[in-house]
Amino acid sequence: MKSYQVMTIGAAIAIAIIASIIVLSNSNVASPVNSQSGPTKLKVAASFFPLYEFARNVGGDKAEVYSFLPIGNEPHSWEPSIQQIEGLKGTKLFIYNGAGMEAYLSQFMTSGEFANLTFVKASDGITLLKADSAEDDKEILAQGGMDPHVWNDPIYAEKEVTNIKNAMQKADPVNTQYYEDNANAYIAKLAALDTSIKTGLSHCNKDTFVSFHNAFNYFSNRYGVHDVWITGIAPEQDVPPQDIEKVIQIAKDKGVKVIFSEDLVDPRLANTLASEVGAQVLVLSPLEGINQTEQQEGKTYLDKWYENLHNLRTALECQ
Repeated sequence: MKSYQVMTIGAAIAIAIIASIIVLSNSNVASPVNSQSGPTKLKVAASFFPLYEFARNVGGDKAEVYSFLPIGNEPHSWEPSIQQIEGLKGTKLFIYNGAGMEAYLSQFMTSGEFANLTFVKASDGITLLKADSAEDDKEILAQGGMDPHVWNDPIYAEKEVTNIKNAMQKADPVNTQYYEDNANAYIAKLAALDTSIKTGLSHCNKDTFVSFHNAFNYFSNRYGVHDVWITGIAPEQDVPPQDIEKVIQIAKDKGVKVIFSEDLVDPRLANTLASEVGAQVLVLSPLEGINQTEQQEGKTYLDKWYENLHNLRTALECQ
């Protein structure tokens, strides 16, 4: 949690509402519904990077899609500020993953202050895997103890895209066919990614990789590989020394030559393990966010997954 966040989400919601009332009561000019010519776009918030990507591709130029999670933040323990809650004014859809990924949302949904905001659970209809009951991610365990990382399976990503498309069509029925066409086009790209992964991992000398945190269960199940993770279901968890020793031993037994770090976490732990087993460090992104440089470069979900595939092929010694 950021150092400036010293109040509960409930208090932040209340203050944001009061601030909104004060601003409106002291304004001499009414805010226009749409200051630009042309039809008003559907305003959509997505809780973090992959859902932003899915919603952006479905919404196209008919929707104004933004990421609720600021660029460069890791979403597992993040909570919004008063200003970010205030920024939800005028938003019609809030796309979230579920399965405990957005712990702050429960207070949003029960506050009664967002009656005009529709919350859309993108993982609805996906069969979730149990998170390891020994994990110390209290937010996820409190939400039922399920593994939230469904977006790292391209087939489940297709389901999330479909759920987002359905929500946009319901909120903006005039553009139903537009959202349908965009969703189909993006799902075709996800299907091509799935094919590339199957082909890319079909002839490998190894079947085990070491990831930084437990974000690849759905991926591993889909493509028949084995993931040994350093931390738990969230990357910022402390790792007991005995667990580190277990990972080192497994890596040595399996002849692992690559230890994966992540793009939004401190790489020192991965570097230490790599030194212990004589491996190199590469990045395997859990696709939970991007950094400022990647944003400026226009990196997408698909770009990041093809980078992941390249690094996985190196780690698994694929032909």
